[in-house]
Amino acid sequence: MLNDLNRLLKELFLVSLILPFPLFIRWISHPSKCLDLLAKTRSLGALDKVLHGLFNVIWNGKKKYFEQLDFGVVREMYGHLCYAAKGQLKEAHHILDLGANGGEFTVFALVEAPHAQVHAVEAQCELVEVVKHNIKQNGYEERAVTQCAVVGGFYDDWTQSLLESNPQIQEFDIREYIARVGICDFLKCDIEGGEFQLFQGDLTWTHSVKSMALEFHPTKGDVDELEKILKAQGFGVKRTDHSHLGYFYCTRD
Repeated sequence: MLNDLNRLLKELFLVSLILPFPLFIRWISHPSKCLDLLAKTRSLGALDKVLHGLFNVIWNGKKKYFEQLDFGVVREMYGHLCYAAKGQLKEAHHILDLGANGGEFTVFALVEAPHAQVHAVEAQCELVEVVKHNIKQNGYEERAVTQCAVVGGFYDDWTQSLLESNPQIQEFDIREYIARVGICDFLKCDIEGGEFQLFQGDLTWTHSVKSMALEFHPTKGDVDELEKILKAQGFGVKRTDHSHLGYFYCTRD
């Protein structure tokens, strides 16, 4: 119970830093239920749903607006900084967001890297429209490119279903992207298991990637082998494991 209380207090503090006060009050509108939620579900997802996919956060002293997003994902990204630390991207010029979802990290990168072009890739066409909308309403159209494409190939039932529903969808060509930009300063990758396919075959393209945050999914492949592959490409790798997923933070000396 004490651990749950400590976790709750930490989450409340983090959320208070990124939500405007009126939204914070809405989010925590049922404080008596917080500990019960944590104990039963190990999640604050029920509180996140209070915002109904429409909210804004305060980042770098300015409001950033989001629609059709899960606040829990934004809480992880902006509160826990699960992909990149504050200030880490400020010198970046080319950032690649693989698995952009609704644009949570895309907007984060555009804010944190004021000189960067951010290329966002998402396999679900309806989410690509959400990414575009969230980029536009925050005023970053000139520095962002969005693309509907599958990363890692059509390797499982889900990616095959995407192809069946949208025969025009293509596989993202990361080698072409690297050839075009020269150096990718930061690569964020959250592609629901496709990471095990992406890092196969000719990996010379990785030599042009300076740093990377990669979410991995242990049920979809051999995480230890993937770590070996990343190290073999010259990355220093820090690994963080969670219950059902984890992260590789990869940098070059």
